[in-house]
Amino acid sequence: MNNIQIYSATKGNKEDCVLYKCLESYGLDHLGVSVQYEDKNTKSLQQCYNNFIDDARKNNIDIAVMVHDDVHINTRDLYSLISKAADQYTVFGLAGATSCKVGSPALWHIMSKREDQRGCVAHGDKDSYMYTSFGPVPSRCLVIDGVFIGINIKELPENVRFDESYPSKFHYYDLDFSLECNRNHVTIGVVDIPIIHNSPGLTKPDKEFYDGQAYFIKKWQK
Repeated sequence: MNNIQIYSATKGNKEDCVLYKCLESYGLDHLGVSVQYEDKNTKSLQQCYNNFIDDARKNNIDIAVMVHDDVHINTRDLYSLISKAADQYTVFGLAGATSCKVGSPALWHIMSKREDQRGCVAHGDKDSYMYTSFGPVPSRCLVIDGVFIGINIKELPENVRFDESYPSKFHYYDLDFSLECNRNHVTIGVVDIPIIHNSPGLTKPDKEFYDGQAYFIKKWQK
């Protein structure tokens, strides 16, 4: 039996999160997972996610799953789907691409060819949502989107971390981590775990985003 822990960071109170309400309605015992929230968070996601990895190692967690707080898990079969995914890949997500030509704008679905995109994610809320199909699953990938990142903790090399030097606290943590995984020969891919992301995506890039983009391009363009 796998010991699966879901981690999520939120700027507000955990009780107000879509993810919290979803998991509580299902019942954690029924789902076969545990969950830990970093609520009223002021740290970067890079720092939060490194802390989550450290916590998972310390507490003998087999599979750690970092999920955005605005995600509705649209399945009750979460334990078996996560366990199956961790058997396939050391790191797994739900959307990504098999190619990445680093440049501006540094967004994974723009830096990759359409035929190289993989995965499926729904957007909206639990009462009304629409699927976006990027490509076939399961599939090995070069980069994955950060809305849902699963890690087979015992298979992840200890030197593979989220880069806390980024000037952007909530951007590029996922793409950078993906490329670090590939540089260290860590298998990474996308799988089919139904979620509904209650977010329109990036609509108003700010200075922090562009600073993070410049850092990302300088680090990886070569």
